[in-house]
Amino acid sequence: MTVHDQTNSFINSIQAVVFDLYGTLIHLHHDSKPYLKLARIAAPRHPQSVVDQALRTHTAGIVDFAERLKLPASSAWSQLDEKLQEDLQSAHLFDDVIATLVELRSCGIKLGLISNLASPYKQPCDTLGLIGHFDAVLFSCDVGLRKPDRALFLRMNTQLGVQPEACLMVGDSLRSDYDGAKSAGWNAILLRRNGDAPGAITSLKELTAMFETRRDQ
Repeated sequence: MTVHDQTNSFINSIQAVVFDLYGTLIHLHHDSKPYLKLARIAAPRHPQSVVDQALRTHTAGIVDFAERLKLPASSAWSQLDEKLQEDLQSAHLFDDVIATLVELRSCGIKLGLISNLASPYKQPCDTLGLIGHFDAVLFSCDVGLRKPDRALFLRMNTQLGVQPEACLMVGDSLRSDYDGAKSAGWNAILLRRNGDAPGAITSLKELTAMFETRRDQ
């Protein structure tokens, strides 16, 4: 679904816009992927299963997660924790984020946030002043569910008090964000800031433009 395909009737039907986090609202200037590196050591044949565990459970960091996995003590874990902190300190908001959230709120839109992440990656939401803009937030590490599981989207419906057909998901992952939302009966828009996906928007300014017509009616 592209911006140009949207009609005024569609825009008027949307009561909530829900965003992905990383790659959509927040960018890491440095991303050393420490959990993936640990996973490749812990389970070289099936590293994704370990990453999935990190996304579904609370972990205080790499050292803590290594202990949960009952891995032998190693200086490698603390080194990965240091890389993790460097990554988090490099986090910044894309330039169009705050203006978009403020504009949507002025249109009477409820705002939600759904993200697949390990617990430490929640930190930039607070340090960047982002979390207070949302009516409901679901992180995979807190609820034990991850996108594209439709149950996660339906839980967001309950928290926002909005029916699936009145929700719009905006994210950069075709499988997790777009297809996951569609499976739950939501509307969805794919955001690819590097322009590598035909039909996707490349900036949240395009999303804002859609809702400006609603505010002006």
